[in-house]
This record gives sequence, structure tokens and C-alpha cells, in this order.
Amino acid sequence: MLFCAGLCACTGRPEPSAASSPVPSPGATHSIAAASPTGGITESPGNVTPLAAGSVPAPLDRPRYQIDAVLDTDLLPTENGEMMQLHVEERITYTHHAQIPAGELVLQFEPARRPELFFLESLSSDRAARGGRADIRDGQLWIALEDPLAAGESIVLRLAYRRFIAREPELIGWNDVQILLGNWYAFLPPFREDAGWLAHTPGAAGEYLTYPYADFDVRLDILGGDSYQIAASGIPDGETSPLHYQFTGRSFAISLTRQMLFRRSAGPVEILAFARSEHELQGYAMADISAKTIGYFSGSLGEYPHKRFTVVESDLFDGMEFDGLVFLSPALFEYYSGDGKDYFTAITAHEAIHQWWYGRVGNDQAMEPWLDEAFAVYGELLFYEAYQPENLEWWWWTRVNRYPSDHCVDLSVYAFADFRTYVNTVYLRGAKMMHAVRTRMGKNAFLESLRDLQRDRFGLMMTSTDVFHAFQSRSPVPLADIWEEYLCQSVPAVQG
Repeated sequence: MLFCAGLCACTGRPEPSAASSPVPSPGATHSIAAASPTGGITESPGNVTPLAAGSVPAPLDRPRYQIDAVLDTDLLPTENGEMMQLHVEERITYTHHAQIPAGELVLQFEPARRPELFFLESLSSDRAARGGRADIRDGQLWIALEDPLAAGESIVLRLAYRRFIAREPELIGWNDVQILLGNWYAFLPPFREDAGWLAHTPGAAGEYLTYPYADFDVRLDILGGDSYQIAASGIPDGETSPLHYQFTGRSFAISLTRQMLFRRSAGPVEILAFARSEHELQGYAMADISAKTIGYFSGSLGEYPHKRFTVVESDLFDGMEFDGLVFLSPALFEYYSGDGKDYFTAITAHEAIHQWWYGRVGNDQAMEPWLDEAFAVYGELLFYEAYQPENLEWWWWTRVNRYPSDHCVDLSVYAFADFRTYVNTVYLRGAKMMHAVRTRMGKNAFLESLRDLQRDRFGLMMTSTDVFHAFQSRSPVPLADIWEEYLCQSVPAVQG
């Protein structure tokens, strides 16, 4: 494999060997019935093979994912169109820290959500119930355990699967200029004492996956005759195949692209931006906005925890954040005006701000989506105050005030039937609530509260109760009436 500037992968397709497993056409091997909205049990993957005794490592603080992935970019004709192929072997090590035992494992397994493109090859665990079976339900993998997993106990899970990648504007998809791999591996959601596994299924609008901070050890081998630049959440250890990444964060995403590369820096952080050639001006702007955002929030909230931040123009509906890597829809690029009065500027900053509200500090995105989205929208205002104060009036009207809502800001994603109402409520009315809190308690105290949350919840998750306590502890006056005006939940008891 050859690399250009540490980013470009130029590979040749190896000759197949007799030892390599054949690639089935969709529907020719094990298939999983389409998931129903009610989360009904699909066809079972079968018994979970036990691992050898003594394979459990010492307890770990975070989930650990050891992933060996092979991406074949040469197109394979199938009855569903030309497909690329991704083969993944994954070892998950999880240590249970909750006092309530876990009687089963529930993994988010987005590649399995497309049964016509997905093939589970093997599944094994050291603690699965003897004779038990694993089920795939609505993009989730459920495994019954022989004995409940108690606090401090660890479990090892191994799985291998093959996923076809279709030409489509999805988080696992490809087009003429790029390949996207977002939510491409199986992962465990957080386990909370009062709710168990925070495993959710899609709603009509909004994001529903909840990620714990985790350690990733990823090896990526790229086959095929095409040449791409590689963007990922982390930075590879070297430039030889397979690429090896070691990364600690909320998620790990990958993009292979033929787009133009724009570089900047924000202190010690390298900024990479990828955009199509017809969007060269936006590419420069995207890099500049990202560098300013990473620099400002590193100084005002807490240090950006990685050495690189990457933003990629991608054929998606809107912006989409992952830890260390975010995607921006080409539709946003058409708004670019050059003076900051455009959605391109606001959303580029918004996705970078998610590195703090989603990345450093997580939340239950399905049940409390305002905790990352309202915070990220209000971060846009802080960005404009710092760099383009002349555009504040424009931002308030164009971005927020012209889209009113009278719904509770803290509704779950399942409360909304359409994306517009969801955004108006969770994102925009949420930003109004944040501003009301700031106006009441003062800007300095407000920013101190944000810093408190970033310090105290770094690598963890926050709840609405955490937010109220953080604000009220810094506020010289009560905030309960603002809470009651904007949120459905009761005002949390003030900590003594």
C-alpha cells in the first residue's frame, strides 16, 4: 500500500486464495428479517459459542474494542446493485461497574439493520448461557448470560460479520468521491443503575444511539484498485497496511475520500477539511471555522482531547458528528456567503462544538437529546460572539427566532413526528432556554457552569439533573422558574 502525505491509500487487489471465504450474494446465506418498529425478535443468529476458560482479562475502566476490518473497494455486482464489501472481526471486552447486575448483553449493531446487506459469520462469548441463543432485534444484538454480570466482573465477546456497502447517502455507504463508515461496528451502550442498558431504536426524527467513552484498537486494511485519502476519528500509528489506530473517545468513524484537502491548526490540534473541488472556497472556510471553534472552546470549556479534528463534506441529509470526525451535507455548502451570515458557517461550528457536548461529555441522545443539541446550538452563539459579533442579530433571527415552538425542550426523540418540529423544540427553543439561564445568572457564572460540567463529566454522561445543579450552584438567584417554563420534568431538589 502506498500513501500520499500520510493520508492517501493506493492499493492493489490481491489474488484470492483457497483459504479465503467466498462472498455470498445478498440473501444467499444467513439472513435476518427486516426489523419491525416494535422491536420484534428477528431470526436468531443461533447459539453463542463459549470461549476457552481463562480468557477474561483484568477489569478495565472503559469498554475496549479490538477491531480488524478489511474494506474491499472493488465493486461486486449483486442483485441489489454494485457493492463494496466490509469484513469485520471484533473483540469486545467489557467490565460492569453498575451495582445492579446485568442478566444480558445488549449491543447496538447498526450494520445488521440492513438484513439484505448483512451476514453474521460467528459469535462467541465466555459467559453466554449454555444452550442459549442470541437474537438480533431492530439493529440490536441481545445475548443472555449464564450468570448475571456483577459489579467488577468482565466479559469478552467475539464476533465476525460481513457487510455489503451500497451506493447510497447513508452513514454506511459510498458514492463517486467517498466511502462513509459511521456506526459500522457493534458496541455496548452505557448501563445506568436506574434504566439498565441505554439501548434505543430509531424514532421519526433525531439521533437515538448513546455511546460510552471507550478504548479503540482498530486495524483497517483497504483492498481494491482505487486511491483514496483516509480520514478517521484517530491518527494511525504508521503508514503501512493495515492502518493501525489507537483511540479513546465516544465513537470511531472513517471516511475514504477523493476530495480536496485543506489544512489548518488550532494550537496543538491539526485541522483537516475535505471538500469537493467545486467547493474550494467553502473548503478553506470549513477549515478556518473548524480551527476557530476548536481553539475557542479548548480555551473556554476544556481542552480538545485529540491531536486531530477532521470535517468532511459528505452526502448526508445534514451535519453528523462523531468523536474527532464530523460530516457536513453538500446542501449546506450552497448557503455559503463568505460573510458568516449563512447556515454553512453556523452548522460547521455546530458540528465542531459537538466535540464537547457529545464527545467530551455524553448524554442519552434518545431520551434527553437537548443535552447535546441545545448546548451545541448555543455554542454557535458563543462562536459568533467571539468571532463575528456583527452577525449576532442575523443569527438570532435566521437560526432561532423565526422557528418558534411551545413544546417542552426535554422531550425525547420519540415525541416528534417530523424533523422540523424536533429541531424547533430541542435545538432552538433549547437555545432560548440556555440564553434565559445565562441572562438570569450572568455570563461569567454561566460559562463557569459549562466548565464545571466539562470538568466533572468528562468521559462520562450528564443528565438534566446534572445541568440544573451545575447552573444553580453558580447562580446567585434561583433558576427553578426557568426550568418550569421550558422543561416538562420537575425541578430537581437542590443539593444540600
